[in-house]
Amino acid sequence: MVLVEDAPGVPADEVIGRLPAPVTAGSPGARRPRIIVMVRDDRVERILGYLRADVRGFVCHDAPLGELVTAVRVVFRNEAFLPYGIAARVIEGILPHLPRPDPEPLPSVSELTPREREIFTLMASGISNAEIADVCSLSQKTVKFHVSNILRKLGMKNRIQAVVRTRGVPCVSA
Repeated sequence: MVLVEDAPGVPADEVIGRLPAPVTAGSPGARRPRIIVMVRDDRVERILGYLRADVRGFVCHDAPLGELVTAVRVVFRNEAFLPYGIAARVIEGILPHLPRPDPEPLPSVSELTPREREIFTLMASGISNAEIADVCSLSQKTVKFHVSNILRKLGMKNRIQAVVRTRGVPCVSA
């Protein structure tokens, strides 16, 4: 496993290309070690460049030590680690380039109660249930109940699907 510090003036593939070849480079099945990048430049194009260079973990350069430890554990298990802020940027950057599905009627938020519309608006802004609970002075359990009701009423499987499918729907605010 390798921890690489982002060099914003250098293309992402060059940053990764500067890493030494694996010790077993001549052996069959040799591959580059798992890579985590400490990001300074979190523009979508930069992150996608690192992903194309086979980076599977990212942490912000000023992330707390606990987040770095979590990233190491996750990437060590052959999984990907994208902190929330970076994941949100990647999703926002990719969405405009995805093919549009056949037009379906957008889910109607008019079926939601005023409180559910308020929670849906906060949910759509990307904040967590705990943050919604703080903003609305509710328990996390109550927020989770509202989120489940919202998803059920809108016919969605998860909050990301609900936010993406209802993008641009009028009358989201309470």
